[in-house]
Amino acid sequence: MAIVLVGAFGIFVLSAVSSLFEPGPAPSISEPLLESLLLYESVVLAVLCAFLYLRDWNAQRIGLKPAALDTLIGIALAAATYAAYLAIWLLVSAAGLQPTTLGGTQSQVAGSLALPAVIAFGLLNPLFEELFVCGYVITLAREKGRLSLGVNASIAIRLIYHLNQGGMGVIGIIPFGLICAVWYARTARLWPVIVAHAMIDLTGLLEFVH
Repeated sequence: MAIVLVGAFGIFVLSAVSSLFEPGPAPSISEPLLESLLLYESVVLAVLCAFLYLRDWNAQRIGLKPAALDTLIGIALAAATYAAYLAIWLLVSAAGLQPTTLGGTQSQVAGSLALPAVIAFGLLNPLFEELFVCGYVITLAREKGRLSLGVNASIAIRLIYHLNQGGMGVIGIIPFGLICAVWYARTARLWPVIVAHAMIDLTGLLEFVH
């Protein structure tokens, strides 16, 4: 488990935690950053999948089976996430807090992005993250009879490697992580979670395509 989680998220956790001790705004998303993430996640995904396959992990074990109905459910999960985010945003605004107060920025994207990079990232990153933070962590916990621990661990890991997005990022990550983890824990079907993640990534980045 340590090999998988450190291999998948170690560099992201280190970067996110380090950003808490650095002054200034959170790092911005740029096209070079997307390209480097695509390369990194492609290599790590291939290596870790090979490692897990040798240890009897496969698509069936984690419930990864694309289906039309599950694609629609994934869209619904994304909509539920946006609804939850809006509700939390309204509560935060009612309390008089602003994005800058919470450590957020007006935009985490620097400049314009190329459509191919955005689409590639929007397809690869959800698969990479959900395969490990949901599929692997929660399945392992279920098999050990500790499903609740797996759900909490999944949410916590997701939150930690997104800390560099500031308070406003956390507001979005917590409901998304909770919705995904609970859905997957109840159904053991990973495809809707991947679709929901892809919808959120793509809708957030496509507006910056030149």
